[in-house]
Amino acid sequence: MEEWKTSEDSRRRVHRECVDVVARFSRFGGIEPVVVQWKDGRSFPVDEVVDEGQFGVMRQGRQVKRYRVRFGGHQTDLFLEKRAAVPSMGEPEHLVWWVYAYDRTLPGADESA
Repeated sequence: MEEWKTSEDSRRRVHRECVDVVARFSRFGGIEPVVVQWKDGRSFPVDEVVDEGQFGVMRQGRQVKRYRVRFGGHQTDLFLEKRAAVPSMGEPEHLVWWVYAYDRTLPGADESA
């Protein structure tokens, strides 16, 4: 399944990129991202959580919560995915952080392919 993001002047293909996140867990059960680290090792402290959604409905054993965060003068959506346990496979429930990352395409490549 292809996913696309549209900005003011272009439409680009994206994929989900897992990232490392340092998060603060409050005594009331809240989770707040503090630092986002890309797979290449670059780290960005979160300046502000602009908006925090709620976990959506469970689909295919997953629930997703969106955080709109600002860091380094840039605003982006950061997602926390809760994956249900699969006892028959011995997999416990776990959390995964991810962002939408733009696919790299060659200049002049046909986006409809």
